[in-house]
Amino acid sequence: MKKKLLSVLVISSMALSLAACGGNAKTNNAGATNAPDAGGSKEPAAEKVTLKLSTWQTEAKAKWSTIIAEFEKTHPDIHVEVDLLNEKGDSVASMQKLDLMAAASDPLDIVELPYTNYSQRADIGLLAPMDEYIEKEGYKLTDEYLVDTSVNGKIYALPSSMQRWFVLLNKEMLDEAGLPVPTDWTWADFEEYAKKLTKGEGATKRFGAYLHNWPDYFQLQLMSKPENNTFLKADGTSNALDPQFKANLQMMKKMMYEDKSATPYEDIISQKLAYRNQYFNGLAAMLPMGDWMVAESGGTEAIPATFVTAFAPIPRLDSESKHYSPVQPTYMGIAAKSKNKEAAYTFVRWYTSEGLEIGGRVFSGWAKSDTNKLVDTIVNGSKDSSMIDVDSLKYTMENSTPGATQVPAKYADEAKNNVIPEAEMYLLGQQDLDVTVTNIDKKISEVVQNNSGK
Repeated sequence: MKKKLLSVLVISSMALSLAACGGNAKTNNAGATNAPDAGGSKEPAAEKVTLKLSTWQTEAKAKWSTIIAEFEKTHPDIHVEVDLLNEKGDSVASMQKLDLMAAASDPLDIVELPYTNYSQRADIGLLAPMDEYIEKEGYKLTDEYLVDTSVNGKIYALPSSMQRWFVLLNKEMLDEAGLPVPTDWTWADFEEYAKKLTKGEGATKRFGAYLHNWPDYFQLQLMSKPENNTFLKADGTSNALDPQFKANLQMMKKMMYEDKSATPYEDIISQKLAYRNQYFNGLAAMLPMGDWMVAESGGTEAIPATFVTAFAPIPRLDSESKHYSPVQPTYMGIAAKSKNKEAAYTFVRWYTSEGLEIGGRVFSGWAKSDTNKLVDTIVNGSKDSSMIDVDSLKYTMENSTPGATQVPAKYADEAKNNVIPEAEMYLLGQQDLDVTVTNIDKKISEVVQNNSGK
C-alpha cells in the first residue's frame, strides 16, 4: 500500500502550476442530527475520541472553530482537532503534504480534498469506504447530496462545499458606463461589456475583465454547457476538440490583444498577478470566479472592499441555451488508516449537512440546504455586507442551472497540466490555434491512455 501511495507524489508535483487560490437544516430521520448513531453502536463511547481533521481550508475561510464548537456541544465524546496542511491555504501544497503523511506513519482521521484530487486518493487506498455507515443510517446518497461521489462502485467521501461559478462585477464601474447588472447574457455580451468597461492607459489602466491563468479560464465556455463541460468528457476521454474550447481560446486572445479589454496574458504570468488584487484594487471591472468570493466581496483584513460587488450568471453560449454553471464540490472522507472510523464518519456526515452551513462561508452540497437562507448567512457574516449586492447574488444563484457533475477522473489534474503550456503558446502568439488544439487533444489522449487499466 505504501508503494502505491508514494506513486501519487509524482502526480502531485506536476500540479504545482495549478496552485489554488473553490439552508434550512431541518431534522429528519436520515438527517445529520442522527448521524452520531449511524455508524454503529448506540452505546456512548467509554472515553473521549480525538480526531484529526486534515484540510487546506484556513480558519478565516472555513470558520472551523465555530463549526467544531457546535459539533462538540451535541457530540461530547468526540473532539476534533484541525490539522491545517498549509498556512496559506494552498490546496496543491496541502495535497503534497497529505500524500507524504499517508505514505508515512502520521496519524490521519478525516481528510478534506479539492475537486480534482478525490478519485485519485480514493483509488490509491488513502480513503476508507463509507458504504456500510450510509447503509446503516438508511439513506440514499443521491437523495441527500447534489452529486454522486461513487468511485469504482464505492463511496469514499461526501460532498462538503459545492462551488459554483459566476461573474463578479464592480457596480460603481457599471453605473459609470451606464450598464445594467447583467441578468441574461451571452459570451458575446460579456465581450461587449468588457470593451465598454475598459478605461485609461498604462500602469493604472482599468481592464474590462480579468481572466486568470488557471486552466479553468481556458475552458470557460465549456463551463457554459450542460454536460461534457471540462477538458475531459464524462467518459474520461479528451474533450479538447469541442468547438467551445477553441472558441474560448479565441475569445481570450481577442480580448487581451485585439480589443485590449482584458489583462494581457504575459502580464499575468510575468508579474504573477493575483486575481483578488486586480479586482479589488479596481484594475479590472469583471471577474469570472467561484462562489468562495461571495464572503470576500465584503472585504477582508488584507483587502478591504471599497465598492459594491454585483453578480451575474456565467454567460450563455447562445440565445437559445440556459445559464449553466459548473459545479465543483470539495470532498470529505475517512482516512483508511484512522483508528476511529465510526467517530470520523459521525463528524463527516454532520459537517457535510448542517455543519458546513454554521460556518456561513460557502455553499453546500447537501440537497436539503436552503440556498437563499445560506446567501443571507454568508453575506451577513462578511466583513462589510453593504458592499455585496444581495439581489443580484440571489438572482444569479436561482437562475444558474448546475451543469452535469461527475467525479473527475484520477488523472484530471495531469490532463489539465498538459493544457497550460500549449494554451500559453497560443495566447502569447507563439503557436497557431489549430495546432494548439490538436496538440492539447493529443497530450490529453496520451494521459488517458497511460492511465487506462491502472
